[in-house]
Amino acid sequence: MATLIQDIVNPTKRGWEEFYRNRWQYDKTVRSTHGNNCTGGCSWMVYVKDGIITWELQAVDYPLLEPTIPPYEPRGCQRGISASWYVY
Repeated sequence: MATLIQDIVNPTKRGWEEFYRNRWQYDKTVRSTHGNNCTGGCSWMVYVKDGIITWELQAVDYPLLEPTIPPYEPRGCQRGISASWYVY
């Protein structure tokens, strides 16, 4: 809280920017799925930093079935995105 007050009093320091940059850094990206009992088997891009999942995005690079059929994306669900909480 003290740094927030300092940023308001002296905005040239802007200490919150470093926290924000670190939040979205990652070491590698891994393709994964969620849940053994899930019927969807949707693909996710998992971003890992120091061996820990930091954030995830739904993979949207599925091949087209036919040119006349629009892509069915995103495929992930709320149950799937909450699965990373149970990894640890």
